[in-house]
Amino acid sequence: MLPVVVSLLAAIYFIRMGLLSPGVEGGMDSYQHYLIARYSWNYPELFLHQWGKPIFTLISSPFSQFGLIGNIVFNTACIIGSAWLVFLTAIKLKFKYPIFSFLAVIFSPIFFDQIISGLTEPLSALMLSALFYFFVQEKHTAAAIIAGLMPFARSEGFMIMAVAGFYLLLIVKSPKAFLFLLSGSLFMNTLGWIIEGKPLWIFTENPYIRVELEKVNICGSGGISHYFRAIPITFGFVLGGLGLTGAAFIIYNRIKQFRQMFSPGSLNMLFWVIFGSFALYFSVHTIIWFLGKMGSCGYIRVMTVIVPAVAILSNFAIDYFFKSSLYVRTPLLFRKAYLVIFILAGSFMLYEPFWRYGGKYPIEISDEQKLFKEAAEWLKTRNIEDRTLYFLYPYLNILADIDPWDTKRFIEIWGFNLKYAPMKSYVIWDGHFSPNEGKLPLKVLENHPDFTKVKSFKPATPFKTLNNYDFEIHIFERTGSTELE
Repeated sequence: MLPVVVSLLAAIYFIRMGLLSPGVEGGMDSYQHYLIARYSWNYPELFLHQWGKPIFTLISSPFSQFGLIGNIVFNTACIIGSAWLVFLTAIKLKFKYPIFSFLAVIFSPIFFDQIISGLTEPLSALMLSALFYFFVQEKHTAAAIIAGLMPFARSEGFMIMAVAGFYLLLIVKSPKAFLFLLSGSLFMNTLGWIIEGKPLWIFTENPYIRVELEKVNICGSGGISHYFRAIPITFGFVLGGLGLTGAAFIIYNRIKQFRQMFSPGSLNMLFWVIFGSFALYFSVHTIIWFLGKMGSCGYIRVMTVIVPAVAILSNFAIDYFFKSSLYVRTPLLFRKAYLVIFILAGSFMLYEPFWRYGGKYPIEISDEQKLFKEAAEWLKTRNIEDRTLYFLYPYLNILADIDPWDTKRFIEIWGFNLKYAPMKSYVIWDGHFSPNEGKLPLKVLENHPDFTKVKSFKPATPFKTLNNYDFEIHIFERTGSTELE
C-alpha cells in the first residue's frame, strides 16, 4: 500500500512542479535532447542520432510531442518504475526491509533533481533497475538484452555491458545470453552502416569518442576526489553513507566466503552486478574527469544512473546489520535504540531532496535564457522566416519556434562558413557556446567587412559563463558579398 501511495504523490508532485516551472534542469542539454526526440517523427534519421541516443529518442519521442511537459511525465515514470523494480529486487534478495530500497530511489537527491529535464539519465536508471531485476530473477537473456541496449540510452552503458558480460561468461557461464548481450550493438551498428554508410557507426558517430580523437577539451579537468566529495549532494548523507557501508559489507562478505565468489547466487549477483556496476561507473567517471578525457565536464547529474545500485547496497547494509550477531546479541533496550536511529535516519533521508533541491522548484530560467528571451522578441520583429539563422543555443529554437533541422532557416554555428553564408542571414553569437563548442571568436565577426553588428544584448548585471567568457549576445547580418564572389 505504501509504495502505491508514494508513487501517486510523487507523480502529482513532479508533474505539478513541471507545469509550474518555466525552466528545466540540465541546461541546453535538456532542450537539445527534447528537440531531437520531438522532431524525430519529422526526420527519422534522428532516431540514429548518437548524441540524442537512439533508445532514449525512440522511447521518449511520443512524450515529446506534447512539449517539455511530456518529457517530465516520462521522467516521472522512470523514477517510479525504477523504484518499483528495485523494490522487487530487494524482495527477491530477501531483505528484511525492502521498502527502504523503494523509498531510497524516490527520495534520492540527484534523481529527484533530474526529473524536470529532458535528460537521458532517468531512462538509464530505469534500464539499470530492470537489469538488476532480471538478473535476480535469473532471467539472464532478458538481462543481457537490456544491458546490450544501454549504450544507446547513454554511452556509459558500455560500462554496464562490461559488468554484465563478465557475470554472464564467468559466473553463470551462459554463452547464449552473452550473445544476446552483443546483439544490441551488432544490430545498431548494422543499422547505422546501412542507413548512414558508416561501417563502424558505433565508434565513428559516438560524440565522446570523436571529441577524444579530435582532442577537444572545453571543460578542462578536476580533482580525483570530485565525485566522492559530491556524494552528500548526489546520493545524500543517509543514502550515500549507507551505500558505501553496504559496499564495504558485500566486499567483506564475499572475501570471507572467497571460494563461493565465482558461483551463481543472489549474493554473488549483488557483488558482481550491482556493486560492480556502481564501482565501475563511479570509478570511470572519476578518472575521465581527473584526466580531462571523453568530453567530461564533471557533471554530478551523471550519478543519477547508479541510484538504483546505491539504493540496493544501502538496503543490504541495513539488512546485514539487523541480521548480524552484533545486533541479535544486543540487549533489547539497545535494539530498540538502533531501531529508533534507523527510523530517524530514514526520516532525514525522505527530507534530504527537499532540503537540497526542493527550494528551487518551480525551476526558473537561467540568466542566459532571460537574455535570449529578449533576443527572441527582437528577432520576431525582423521577418526571420526569410533569413537563414546561425546559432548554437537550443533554447532559442523553442522560443522562436525554429525547426532545428530545416537547413533553409537554421544552421548550427559549427556549420557556419564565412564564404557561403547567404546575404541577409543572421549570425546570433552568444558568449557560452559560440567561442567554445562553436569555435567562433567574436572578433572574427566584428572584424569581417561583410558582417554588420545589428543588435547586442547585455545583462544589466554582467556575469561570466563557460571558460570565463562574459555572457553577451551579438547579432550580425551578412551585408557584404566579398566572399560570395
